[in-house]
Amino acid sequence: MRRYLLVLPFLIACAKADTPPADSAAAAPAALTEADVAGNWSGTFKIEGDTAAVSAHWSDVCGAGTCRLTTAENPKDTITVTYVLEGDSLRYNAAAHADPAFGGAMVTDAGTARISGGTISGAGTIRLAEKPDSVMARYTFTGTKAP
Repeated sequence: MRRYLLVLPFLIACAKADTPPADSAAAAPAALTEADVAGNWSGTFKIEGDTAAVSAHWSDVCGAGTCRLTTAENPKDTITVTYVLEGDSLRYNAAAHADPAFGGAMVTDAGTARISGGTISGAGTIRLAEKPDSVMARYTFTGTKAP
């Protein structure tokens, strides 16, 4: 029996290794470029839990890591948003601003988005500016790029 225990490590060491899985990087989506993001966008966003089909319309002018987001509903509001490209998506953060939907409270806005062709979709959260760990609302959005 002892002989078999001494041979076992040699058998394991000489065993043929499994073939590694195929390279999954070939199937990965292409990384976003500044040209994919820069331009005029418009769309809608919906607050999570809101029963309305559309919560608000927005338009955005983006380029060089910054967007000027304008909401179309009353009161019309313009917010400065910065973004960072991260592979096939982007991460964005809005500067602190008074949001009339939350009683004029100072809030920030952050989330992620993906662009495919001339469409964008994503999700984000609205938080109190002085308490970044507080979540006031979650939302999703979709939009299209102007030709």
